[in-house]
Amino acid sequence: MTKVSVIIPVYNVEKYIDKCLDSVINQTFKDIEIICVNDGSTDNSAKILETYRVKDNRIKIITQHNQGLFAARHCGMKLAEGEFILFVDSDDWIDRTLIEKTVKNIEKSNADVLIFGAYSVKNNNSPAKGMYSTEKIPDKYKNQTITLNDYEDNLFCLPPTAWTKLYRKKFLEENTIKFQEIRNGEDQLFYLHTILTAKSIYVLDENLYYYLKKRSGAITSKRKKTSDSPIENFYRAEKLLMELNFTEKFINQVVNKYFSKALSWYGKCEENFKEEFFDNLIKMKDCIDTKYPEGWWTSFKLNKNDSYEIIKFKIFIAQMMFNLKKGVNV
Repeated sequence: MTKVSVIIPVYNVEKYIDKCLDSVINQTFKDIEIICVNDGSTDNSAKILETYRVKDNRIKIITQHNQGLFAARHCGMKLAEGEFILFVDSDDWIDRTLIEKTVKNIEKSNADVLIFGAYSVKNNNSPAKGMYSTEKIPDKYKNQTITLNDYEDNLFCLPPTAWTKLYRKKFLEENTIKFQEIRNGEDQLFYLHTILTAKSIYVLDENLYYYLKKRSGAITSKRKKTSDSPIENFYRAEKLLMELNFTEKFINQVVNKYFSKALSWYGKCEENFKEEFFDNLIKMKDCIDTKYPEGWWTSFKLNKNDSYEIIKFKIFIAQMMFNLKKGVNV
């Protein structure tokens, strides 16, 4: 059995795929398969993949019509034969010791999942310790095996990406953990489902992944928002908590996460999408006000003309007033 399946979704990354593949094939740990899912690329990505397959027989290429990142990852997961799974995006790259270090520590800890950190790279600058680095993880978790009891008061204190983790394939299969069929934010439920169901997680205090931030053509590079993914993510997360019987314990954290995100998203909406998003956001607020009235969101008032800066200020004030009131009541 192959030890690690590296799954790489590929779509129009002819400028970046060489660096990504070089970082994977030159790993110090050799017992890997490299599953490249060509998601309907229209540039030279497919030709580059074929060139690499000739050089390294560990590379497998699957070609499909363009269906999005979630579908490409699902395809790779179905074909994976490794004991462990690692996701790498095709415009990113990894430290040459990543797989060796993560396999060693996940086996030693016997954890279902291992988490590591990522550097952020923007505009050819030097790697920086950005939002996915281990510096953002509480020190008490670093180089430790942790369980849900340790982080239950802060579900979102760990990197929420699919690619800052090494997973046991058996764990993913037994818990039916899948990516959402959504064009933006497909990692969200995958992350939440993972941390809620893992019996244990090992946190390796090293940044071993290089995340190319806001590259041209990437979905995440778009500043103006044209989807209602934070709202959709909330409803799906709520459903997941219900299915796992975790609603009462964690719902306020989920509401706080996604309502805050949706409000900020509104401040960044494209003008021709703003009215539709506003209507959906008001429906979301009515829903959470009714079902989950113990939160700062009940006192938040959104106006159609609120700018991003005004929205952030209103969130701050609403949360501060709620915390003050909560402190008085205590």
